[in-house]
Amino acid sequence: MNYQNNKSAFYYTVRLVTRIILTIFYSLKVKGAENVLGKGAYIIAANHINWFDGFVLIALFKKEIIFLSAARLFERPLIRRAFLSRMGCIPVGQAQIRKAIKEALNILEKGGIIGIFPEGGVRLTKEMQEVKRGAFFLAHMTNVPIIPVGIQGTNDALLSRRKIPHHGEIVVNIGKPIYPEGTERETAELVIAKITELMTCPAYPAYR
Repeated sequence: MNYQNNKSAFYYTVRLVTRIILTIFYSLKVKGAENVLGKGAYIIAANHINWFDGFVLIALFKKEIIFLSAARLFERPLIRRAFLSRMGCIPVGQAQIRKAIKEALNILEKGGIIGIFPEGGVRLTKEMQEVKRGAFFLAHMTNVPIIPVGIQGTNDALLSRRKIPHHGEIVVNIGKPIYPEGTERETAELVIAKITELMTCPAYPAYR
């Protein structure tokens, strides 16, 4: 088994384990699953209220997601070797920006999926804060759609200080794909407004 196959096997193992955890500990409710494109490249853009958000996206989306992750996380050798590198995450920071863009463009051009949290870190607010515009640059460069996602409940259900998951409700609202139009700023404003709306939508029937 080559390195790429090893990464994929690890990714889908993480996906399976996450789905088991969600089934046992949480009430997961999803709306908009029909908005996920069945083929072709796209970018997933979501709010970020807990470190568990990425795992929720991995569990819900059937295709493998390559996340753009803060370069500072790769400075922790154990996290980098044991998880980030094996998941195929791309480090993003001032020193890596050109390399990160090149890698992300290559993935999208091959029909892959890029995942990004535009705020650049965890934000415990009901509105999107100042965002990084990298995802919108990538969308315009490749003309791929952005799927906005609003996540609720992970900050209450699984707080960083808890060693054992706390049963709770997690709500994920998936919006319709937004295709890049006008300028990057205009696309960013449209996507951020939609994510903010999806963050406050009510709960829906449980995910199956």
